Amino acid sequence: MLGGAGFPASWQQALSDGRLQGKDLLIGTARNEMTAFFAFDSRIQSLTQQGALDLMAGQLGSDAPAVYQQYAAKLPHGTPAEVFTALHTDALFRNDALRIADHHAANGNGTYVYQFDYRPAGDPDHLGATHCVDLPFLFMTFDSYPDSPMLGKAGDGQRALGLEFATAVAAFVATGAASDWPAYTPGADTGIRHFG
Repeated sequence: MLGGAGFPASWQQALSDGRLQGKDLLIGTARNEMTAFFAFDSRIQSLTQQGALDLMAGQLGSDAPAVYQQYAAKLPHGTPAEVFTALHTDALFRNDALRIADHHAANGNGTYVYQFDYRPAGDPDHLGATHCVDLPFLFMTFDSYPDSPMLGKAGDGQRALGLEFATAVAAFVATGAASDWPAYTPGADTGIRHFG
């Protein structure tokens, strides 16, 4: 992980320095990453629009109202908590993953981007495709999480999705390309493979 604990440079600097140059890249996020952190936090779930704006103002300053409205427009029936959570999914996960992919692909490197969209049937905890939901699919470890709210009951459909995802990742690891998966083009949402 570039820029993580123990690394002398941020991911931005590491990319500028060319540390990934010439290497193929597979990168992705779950659709609703931040629900894992906010779904059970009553302070977030009870936010009013003004409360969300107040919290966002500390991060975004005077841009907070416009950014809130941008996300609210994407979620016309969303609660302030859902809007706040979606904004933070992008700010803390998706935007930087796409910046890395854009930079890497623009420099001529093989780049593959995914978004994991699986949500459990009924989704009683309103988690959607939350942080780390892709891992039991990648490693086929459904039986290790029999009561996980992010998975629901794992059956044939989940196992088939896991096989599809794990096969694509294994193909990338083995060959530097993901089977039946076109390389990512900077700024092109169509270059993102969705699993779910």
